[in-house]
Amino acid sequence: PPAYAVPRQEYGAVREVAPGVHWLHMPLPFALNHVNLWLLEDGDGWTLVDTGYNNDDTRGHWDAVLAGLLDGRTIRRVIVTHFHPDHVSLAGWFADRFGAAIWMTYSEWMQAQLNRHGGPTADMDARMRFYRANGMGEDGVDGYRNTRPDFSRIILPLPVAFHRMMDGDAIAIGANEWRVITGAGHSPEHAALWCPALNVLISGDQVLPRISTNISLQCNEPDGDPLRLYLASLEKFRRLPIDALVLPSHDRPFHGLHDRLDALGEHHDERLAAALGACAEPRSAAELIPVLFRRKLDRHQFGFAIGEALAHAQYLVGDGRLTREQDADGVFRYCRT
Repeated sequence: PPAYAVPRQEYGAVREVAPGVHWLHMPLPFALNHVNLWLLEDGDGWTLVDTGYNNDDTRGHWDAVLAGLLDGRTIRRVIVTHFHPDHVSLAGWFADRFGAAIWMTYSEWMQAQLNRHGGPTADMDARMRFYRANGMGEDGVDGYRNTRPDFSRIILPLPVAFHRMMDGDAIAIGANEWRVITGAGHSPEHAALWCPALNVLISGDQVLPRISTNISLQCNEPDGDPLRLYLASLEKFRRLPIDALVLPSHDRPFHGLHDRLDALGEHHDERLAAALGACAEPRSAAELIPVLFRRKLDRHQFGFAIGEALAHAQYLVGDGRLTREQDADGVFRYCRT
């Protein structure tokens, strides 16, 4: 089990977990029912890392937090780790309310804009055609379509101007310097933040203490290899001290970064071996889901699961261990070489 650094926390509560670093726990309307946000003391103001989900529940908690926390200090800057709605969807709210500057990597800012404006990555029909071509039945298609949030309605308008973050950038926040560590696989250019002086890593969704980060093949990049990108990204965190305090986007702050990196590698190795074994005869990605996921999945989680199955199968294609062929019924199937 993870070496948690702090007890559980109620929604809307704020706790200082390192000097000048405050943990804020917010609700989500999904099976994964929470997200962690980070308030960093920044001179006469605050820098916020991630924003929470755009709904009345989260905004209500924020109103209470801001009433007690600001004490004459404003939110000067919002750093967004990546474009997913539990991280970015209220960024425009803080920009409007406080004039806060938005800091993101370029790919994540562009992806948020594409999704907010109904661009190709938000094309639900294209996504459903992709899932059907990988073996998902109509029950699964309808279930996912009916439960997936419409990003164009969830993500609030972002300002025209933003500040671009890049891998290795140093950001001065208060008395400390935070280094940007970018990664891929879960999202295009996810930004984690490392503070050497505090020995603290804000890991976002790249390193979580108990569950594994969702790594999905997407319909706009059907020949991609997101799992390979993700595993390569994890290696960047090997350079950090073994005793770093890790602040993840889900669950609780924890110690044991290197042990967790080892466990994540082993987890994906096991799933790759299971997928390879199952493909002794041709299998669609949908047929790999029960091989990779032993628990019961709800209709929303099924979309994540087929994305994960595809990511593992495509990794094995990249290694030359599986082939992918489209059969006469229009469904892609994977088979051992």
